[in-house]
Amino acid sequence: MLLRPCSDDDPMREVVFCRSYEKGDKVDPEALDDWSAQPPGSATGEQEFSLFRLPEGWQGKVAFATKLEPGWDYSVSFFVGPNDIVRYKGVTWFTRADVEGLSPGPWWADGKAMSRAEFRAQADDAC
Repeated sequence: MLLRPCSDDDPMREVVFCRSYEKGDKVDPEALDDWSAQPPGSATGEQEFSLFRLPEGWQGKVAFATKLEPGWDYSVSFFVGPNDIVRYKGVTWFTRADVEGLSPGPWWADGKAMSRAEFRAQADDAC
């Protein structure tokens, strides 16, 4: 997962991963459910890490799982701002098929695969 906030001025306060609960309740216990985490101190700039484990030093509620459940929708959100202020958030939605369909190198954003350079340019344009 690659998160790219708009500027290095404001710290990333929290990252939240969620599975949509609208499609039923039969879930493989090894499937990732949800988690939220806070970086140590003031994390700014681009952050890269796995859906299945937190980056070193991050704190939070984590469901220790090894896979995504087929047929479900997932989202990752991040919140940026100092102290208790949220200046903005970023969010992306995806499915297991979206992620499994990626070859090494591309990133998933806005419903499609793209290179790291394309992702960075798109994130910068969104700011």
